[in-house]
Amino acid sequence: YLDRQREMDYQVSRAGWTGDYPDPNTFLDMWTSWSQQNQTGWFDPKYDELIRKAAVTKNPDARLEVFQEAEEILMDQLPIIPIYIYTRVYALHPAVKNWHANVLDHHPWKHVDLDLNLLKK
Repeated sequence: YLDRQREMDYQVSRAGWTGDYPDPNTFLDMWTSWSQQNQTGWFDPKYDELIRKAAVTKNPDARLEVFQEAEEILMDQLPIIPIYIYTRVYALHPAVKNWHANVLDHHPWKHVDLDLNLLKK
């Protein structure tokens, strides 16, 4: 399966990605013509130009506008079909402190504490 996917020998293929940093680029730069993660065969010179432009745009609001324009191209041409977003459900005892849910599900346990007073109740 993975060999055929890499060689683009398919009609429909399933893949997944979890953004590894909190920025639109984590999802959008993977569809550029130079990205090894782009195993669709799709490319658009205007899209590539916008992703390059976003990389050097300093103003956060202007940068977001560039990403939105790139995303419109991606969604108009639709080389991918986003059908699922990963979710997680957590149940924590009220005594657990300093534990925070996050997109990567990484938890630095050295910061997590137990309020022993709450365990006794």
